[in-house]
Amino acid sequence: TTFQSDNPPGWYQQTLPVNDFVNDIFFLDSLNGWVVTKGRTNPNDTGYILKTNNGGSNWQIQFNKPVDLKVVFMVDTLIGYVGGGSGGGTRYMYKTINGGISWDTILGSFATGSYVLDISFINIDTGWYCDDDDISGGVFKTTTGGVNWVRQLNETFRPTKLFFLNKDTGWASCNMD
Repeated sequence: TTFQSDNPPGWYQQTLPVNDFVNDIFFLDSLNGWVVTKGRTNPNDTGYILKTNNGGSNWQIQFNKPVDLKVVFMVDTLIGYVGGGSGGGTRYMYKTINGGISWDTILGSFATGSYVLDISFINIDTGWYCDDDDISGGVFKTTTGGVNWVRQLNETFRPTKLFFLNKDTGWASCNMD
């Protein structure tokens, strides 16, 4: 949210109402966007979901919890998903069906692993998330709007980013270490 004093032409500094690291940003159009922040650099840190409806001139806090939020993906102006984790082996995913007025947990303490690192949906029902955990990670798919998830690729691939065009065509990338 901050740039050098010699901003390139066309770039404008925008200030968030929290002092935290931005992990991901997602815009549906030139006005409606969401940001998730890091949190969890220590046990008392808070991760935030912030929303703008005026192109980033103003941001409103929609959610805050002591989790590290890694990714935000909105299907439309009402339905969206945010993923991350606690840093202690618990991955989390939250879903909104009202544009972020409320966020409900759809993956929680029962879902061991590292973090939900990326999310991609092609419609309100069908989507994927990835987790690079050595044991329980992989690419997971839902056709029920996040109610149920099935592993599509196992943990040996350790994916970190996803992108899907449709139900048959998608990409996943991983860090090789």
